[in-house]
Amino acid sequence: DYGKWGFIDKSGQVVIDYKYDKARGFYEGLCPVRIGDENNGEWLFIDKNGNEVISGGYKDASIFVDGLAPVKFGEDKDEKYGYIDREGNIAIEPVFDIASIFSEGFALYAEAGSRVKTGLIDREGNVIVEAQYAFCSSFSEGLSAVKVSFDENKADWGFINSSGEFVIEPQYADAGVFREGLAPVQVGNIANGKWGFINKNGEMVIEAKFDAASSFSEGLAAVRIGDENTGTWGYIDKTGNFVIEPAFAAAYDFGEGLAPAAIKK
Repeated sequence: DYGKWGFIDKSGQVVIDYKYDKARGFYEGLCPVRIGDENNGEWLFIDKNGNEVISGGYKDASIFVDGLAPVKFGEDKDEKYGYIDREGNIAIEPVFDIASIFSEGFALYAEAGSRVKTGLIDREGNVIVEAQYAFCSSFSEGLSAVKVSFDENKADWGFINSSGEFVIEPQYADAGVFREGLAPVQVGNIANGKWGFINKNGEMVIEAKFDAASSFSEGLAAVRIGDENTGTWGYIDKTGNFVIEPAFAAAYDFGEGLAPAAIKK
């Protein structure tokens, strides 16, 4: 457990005092923070001066993206998720069991039941893809990676467009999102199938020969050779050649020229 949360600047100076029980990040000038514990606390939004600018007493809240933020309302709204604008007005009515931030104009929503089924809505709250899939990723480069069934052993990951149509048919054991025109996919089975990279036509452009793979970022993708316990991560370019040889216990995406990587103990 942590103590109170506050905010520091890049020099390490405290600019908003430690007084919140939970805090997310600042996006579009606002940040969701919680006052009180997880069960009984309330979420609100502050600006960079620490002023409370939206105090709706929400049960949960996430960040603003393109002017909308998903929030969970209280018992008066059946504890459903909806979306508010930057003034705190309801922009999309609270009718969802689960709701995500928007990405490329679309957001994930889910219907809770014996199994959580996932679908997609647009910025007006219109259902674009009915909640029917085991999983939908956020849209990236116009496509969402979709797991059709709840059978983990079934190779039925594919990619849909913003109309909900499959443009790459379900056929993969697992899949990541498209970045820089390529997406990592696992062929074969979930237990020991190999990972490669496809283009938006579904063509395998980097051979499926890796034991794990992440999406491309700044021209490089982290891939693993070997199993989860003893394998090592390195980075390949878009020709599939190693630019940074496998030597790391873990490796993540590059951002602004740097990537976090860990060595073995």
